Amino acid sequence: MKNSPQKLMRFPCRGGERSTVPERIRSAKPLITLAEPYPLLDPGEYIALCPEADFAWAKRFGAWKVRLVLEPQDYAGRPYTGTLCKFFDLGKNPQVPYAGPRSAFRMLYVEVNGDQPTRSDVDVTVFQGHLYKISVGTVNKNRDNEPLPAEHWYSTVRKIHLAAPSAPFNLRNCGNLRNLGNLPTDQPSNLDNLPLGKSSTPQQCGDRKNKFG
Repeated sequence: MKNSPQKLMRFPCRGGERSTVPERIRSAKPLITLAEPYPLLDPGEYIALCPEADFAWAKRFGAWKVRLVLEPQDYAGRPYTGTLCKFFDLGKNPQVPYAGPRSAFRMLYVEVNGDQPTRSDVDVTVFQGHLYKISVGTVNKNRDNEPLPAEHWYSTVRKIHLAAPSAPFNLRNCGNLRNLGNLPTDQPSNLDNLPLGKSSTPQQCGDRKNKFG
């Protein structure tokens, strides 16, 4: 018995011929959702509330990242969309997030804690609910140090400090009460660990929350 010849099927042409894809399938294709832009504020110093703090492994950077959401309380500049955030690095070991003795994360943690931590494992929620003095700058160049078009500029939190000193959670250093008037990182007991630099709000304005990547 001879095999019957196979029937050749023509691919639909782009010009003139109608697509063979059923209308119900074509109409079910979702629209593309665009992420909201990074926020762009007027540069300056502001008092900001931190309502949310979290950390996660960022695949894009191959590192652990801490994200503090910041809501400026005394901002009166240009309107902006998106959420202002401050990020900290916690190392590139996927198994263990780590903050070194002179890391920006640890420095700020000591300020918020009011003293050196008494245990090595900490919870980032300690940053929530506090007011911070932040310095906001504008990013106008890409990673290759090339100028960005003005429509792609965005804000970054360059410096951040606790707006008011915290009473220490660890009371072993409470004997010297006059130290409470200084930032914890500037207290005499910490002169050997002074920070090299101090890093990074109106209402929160929606956003994808500046995901870690």
